Amino acid sequence: MDVVGIALSGLRAASAGLTVQAGNVANQLSDGYKAKRVDLVAEASGGVRVSGVSADPTPAGPGGSNVDLATEAVQGMSLELLYKANLKVLRTQSELDKATLDLRG
Repeated sequence: MDVVGIALSGLRAASAGLTVQAGNVANQLSDGYKAKRVDLVAEASGGVRVSGVSADPTPAGPGGSNVDLATEAVQGMSLELLYKANLKVLRTQSELDKATLDLRG
């Protein structure tokens, strides 16, 4: 897999994680709701893929869900950094491609 493919897989992983995290926050007050986590696996050729979504085994509080807003906030910050890092890789590759074309012209 090339650099662009690896970065795109990271963007897909971050997007999936943010979607799951948004669902967790939206359901934090739903009785019996179990927080979800995205399961990622490394690809042999580079990059990652979402292998599934699993329920967080942490016990729920009395009559509520097991969604912890502090955990979700930290998770959201991590996913934002993952997204931004992969965008930076794409921008850098684009700049390198442009510089290469400029040298040819």
